[in-house]
Amino acid sequence: GGMTISKGTLCLWTNDIANKLIPETQNIEFNLLKSYYLNHDESQIKINGDGYNILCACNKLYTRLWVHKYKSQAALREIDFLPKFKGIIVKDGTELYNPFGMFLAQCLSHIQRYLKGIYENNNHIGPKKMKEFLSKCNTIRNELIKKGITEFSDKQYQSLINEYDCILDEWEQEIRKDTNNYLLDDEVKLWTRMKYDNKKMNVKIRGDREEILFFLKDFNVPSTNNQAELDQRNAKMKQKTGKWRSIDGAQNYAIIRSCINTYKKNDINVLEALISSFNNKTIIV
Repeated sequence: GGMTISKGTLCLWTNDIANKLIPETQNIEFNLLKSYYLNHDESQIKINGDGYNILCACNKLYTRLWVHKYKSQAALREIDFLPKFKGIIVKDGTELYNPFGMFLAQCLSHIQRYLKGIYENNNHIGPKKMKEFLSKCNTIRNELIKKGITEFSDKQYQSLINEYDCILDEWEQEIRKDTNNYLLDDEVKLWTRMKYDNKKMNVKIRGDREEILFFLKDFNVPSTNNQAELDQRNAKMKQKTGKWRSIDGAQNYAIIRSCINTYKKNDINVLEALISSFNNKTIIV
């Protein structure tokens, strides 16, 4: 007793609602640009068999997704969102976002996964101790936040930094003793990233120390980039159940999903919000 709706009709409806939601996405972008920090991440997708990317900027209240052929700094400039952002960007270990924002913070979860992979492969104590230390730091930080405390005391902070450096020094000695291990390359790269800071180096060695430890300095910034991964989950799930057949369809999806995620984060009824958009009324202000 139901209706059979053609694919063409569904495509027209999707295109219509996406166009109606453009003012909402503009309001979302406006609010994200005013925010103290952004979680930023990207995922690969397929459009009619060709590789594309979903790019995500979000925080606890807002989500904005874009579709672009390339995952590059040029692509981010073409989208023309990040060049306007003047806050803190929480990201993974990529250098993709390095020219943007005021400061950069690296996702603690990513670093801990790298450390876990290293000590499982090489059976070294250093990366395991570092993973446990970073987990301890995050636990202490979260306990302080629950008490309304906004930062470590200078004494606490310096004590943690000293412990961090001590673990790195012990880890270095462990690496130097294991000279016959052919799996050391990745471990040395990770140790170097955690040891040095690019801004203080005169040699071309990548150092991410300041980004990795940013969560110790600023309690207002999340220690992980999990929010961005969560906000892209629906796009990843869609890759398992189907695919986009056109760029326009993928871009419409990005607009609609940006609004749905934002509505849910703000406890707004999604159906009522979409009905309002059909009547040319915006919900996000």
